[in-house]
Amino acid sequence: MTSQISIQFLFCILLPVAAFKAAVYEHAVIFPPQRSRVLSRDASLSVMKNNLDVYREQCMEAAVQKAQIIVFPEYGLYGLGWTRRTIAPYLEFVPDPYTKSWVPCDDPSRYNNTDVQRQLSCMAKNSSIYLVANIGARQPCSGSDLHCPSDGHFQFSTNVVYDSNGKFIARYFKQNLNFDELFFDRPSITNYTVFTTPFGRFATFSSYDIMFQNPAITMITKMNVTNIVYPVAWKMELPLLAAIEIHSAFSEGMHVNLMAANLHLPSIGYLGSGIYWPSGASNNEVYYNNMSLSSGGKLLVQDLTPVDSNIPTKYATFQKHNLPQNNVNERSTTRDDEFQAVMNHDLYTFVPFTKGYGHYKVCQNTLCCQVFFQGMFENVLYALGAFDGMHTYNGHYPLQVCTFVPCINGSIASCGHSSVHSIGFISTMTFSGNFSTNRYVLPEVLVTRDNSTLDIVGLTWLYQGSLVIDVGVPGSPVSISMYAIGGP
Repeated sequence: MTSQISIQFLFCILLPVAAFKAAVYEHAVIFPPQRSRVLSRDASLSVMKNNLDVYREQCMEAAVQKAQIIVFPEYGLYGLGWTRRTIAPYLEFVPDPYTKSWVPCDDPSRYNNTDVQRQLSCMAKNSSIYLVANIGARQPCSGSDLHCPSDGHFQFSTNVVYDSNGKFIARYFKQNLNFDELFFDRPSITNYTVFTTPFGRFATFSSYDIMFQNPAITMITKMNVTNIVYPVAWKMELPLLAAIEIHSAFSEGMHVNLMAANLHLPSIGYLGSGIYWPSGASNNEVYYNNMSLSSGGKLLVQDLTPVDSNIPTKYATFQKHNLPQNNVNERSTTRDDEFQAVMNHDLYTFVPFTKGYGHYKVCQNTLCCQVFFQGMFENVLYALGAFDGMHTYNGHYPLQVCTFVPCINGSIASCGHSSVHSIGFISTMTFSGNFSTNRYVLPEVLVTRDNSTLDIVGLTWLYQGSLVIDVGVPGSPVSISMYAIGGP
């Protein structure tokens, strides 16, 4: 894998930023009747047309609501579950928009088999809206390229962007693939895809890219981009990685406007879209997280204001003064009740508690987490957990986490299990950790109000070096956590 980096900009003139209205659409994707066999190009286009018809309708509705940019999900045109051969008929050649000007709606015959790009371009043009969608790209390569697959083509998960005149202005080839995306290739050159509109500069990436230094963190911290358009196919992984939970935390922790459009497939756990913006203390957001199997897609539209890129992210250099000074670098001795358990594919160190108040501390490697809290937890077991290591599921990245989670059935063995069930109430809390100074801390507050639905909580807590709750949180905690990403 080459270390060369490709930085892609639409153009480099910085326009004055202005308030704008954004839309995201959570899409209940219409699957082909069969995914186990290779379809003809016409048959695959028929499948994608069904989904494009829904996109077109939502584009027009977003325009009626005065949205200036709309985002559609990853895999929204053909769904999930492919092999390299079965997905091939759904793919199109995607030209480089930075070297050739092209409005597919006006010039559909310039490239062969670009029907999907033409339809997306026409949607943007006819609705006078910037449009961000995810499609599959099939890019020819030759044997002189050491990375060229044996079939002579790269296949990339690709975000495409069209301006309000239908012009193709940006593309992004997904960098960090999930373990089950073997039908797509990883580009050898990282795409840092940034485009400029009359209402601000935007970056785009997909799904688990959000956890990695490249491209996500680099574009925010080095290129000063504060608007992220984010097609995603995110499967809910409780207690720490529900889509609305981690995406709202990313917005607050990285101090960006995040426009996240997810698939709506609640039967297999794909759901949770939102428009998130940081308030400086806690989150503001509109989101959709309907877990009902009979529910459908949803359009969200929201006014957003520019984010000041000079305000720092929740970088972990703010952390160390929040722990008592004599404890910052102290390695606590092992408690008699300390235990280890796997949560979200990582091995955490936990200490349990049943009281509705107290001061607890747990450490793993160099990370120490401590919490002061008061609440109501009659006959309920909770645990304070710490993880400091390398996350290795769906990619490798360094991770530090401090987390406060319920033990679902009252046993230590159930601490951190995936569930929407929780009983208890937090009235006050101060939660802190001595995170490494090269980490970016994403604060999460996820609750359940009825043991069947999930809500993220904003405005009743603040994060300024530690997570502080002064007036309680509505609902019972599913996870109150600080998820620290970035670093070598």
